[in-house]
Amino acid sequence: MIKAQLTLAVVLAVCASSGCSTYQPMDPNADIPIVDTHIHLYDTNRPEGVPWPPPDDAVLYRPILTEDFNAVANQNGITATVIVEASEWLPDNQWVLDLVKDEPERYIGLVGSLEIGSSDFATQLAELSRDPRYVGIRMRERPRGDDFFTPEVWRDLRILADSDQTLDVLMFNFSLTDIDTIAKRIPHLKILINHVAGANIDGAPVDPAWARDLELAAANPNVYCKVSGLFQQSHQSPAPKDTDFYRPVLDALWETFGEERLIYGSNWPVTMRGGTYGEYKSIVVDYFSPKGRGAFEKLMYRNALKFYNLAPLAYSNR
Repeated sequence: MIKAQLTLAVVLAVCASSGCSTYQPMDPNADIPIVDTHIHLYDTNRPEGVPWPPPDDAVLYRPILTEDFNAVANQNGITATVIVEASEWLPDNQWVLDLVKDEPERYIGLVGSLEIGSSDFATQLAELSRDPRYVGIRMRERPRGDDFFTPEVWRDLRILADSDQTLDVLMFNFSLTDIDTIAKRIPHLKILINHVAGANIDGAPVDPAWARDLELAAANPNVYCKVSGLFQQSHQSPAPKDTDFYRPVLDALWETFGEERLIYGSNWPVTMRGGTYGEYKSIVVDYFSPKGRGAFEKLMYRNALKFYNLAPLAYSNR
């Protein structure tokens, strides 16, 4: 105790002599690696263009490449990332893998895009999965509307599970009851709900109907949730930067999924519509860091490695 008091006294004396006004204690979680499981990369200058974002998007319609994210990652202490394919064009799966092939320690995984229910799904998945960085696919489009879940779709979802590949789900065209149905029908398929399970964030208590459906989906142990898209789900530009604005939704996720099945992601560069990457990350850190070091480690990287079947991190940039 005496030694600690003397150390603090020395620090305060140094601060006083150097002009700093207050003593700032170190963040006890500052050495924890961070894996961002949700970024997009694309090149609007390619001759064939890109299917997303649209040309009239003043924020996003420009090349978003590794040098852009590397700068963001270095500024914000991001150790590694999993890319989520934003294009439905089949060749773009390989385009992203080739784009990041020289930086395997930073770009550790790709959630690709394949047409579920197509005659070529199994062949395409097998070919792309030869690359260990190809960790699964994202389900986002819903052709045929209510008739989406055909026998061919169920066949391909089983192939995905049998291949030990994962399923991300973008909620805009799907519901939490859809998640529950898939999880129950294919219990060995690991499912990761994107963007805080599609919650509408307005600072108020969560919608009771959404909360009930969230509990329904989370009752399946093969369902996880990504703490991503907070700015996007606020439906404001710029987005609020006060952690308390997001607290009702984050409380619901924490209470429902717990520390074992929540995974950090940003949705960069879409985050730029709401604010800086640092502002986004600070909200997540501010809310989850007090949950304890073990829980914070799981959120920021351990759960991601487990869910996507990724190897231990090769390095830390901290």
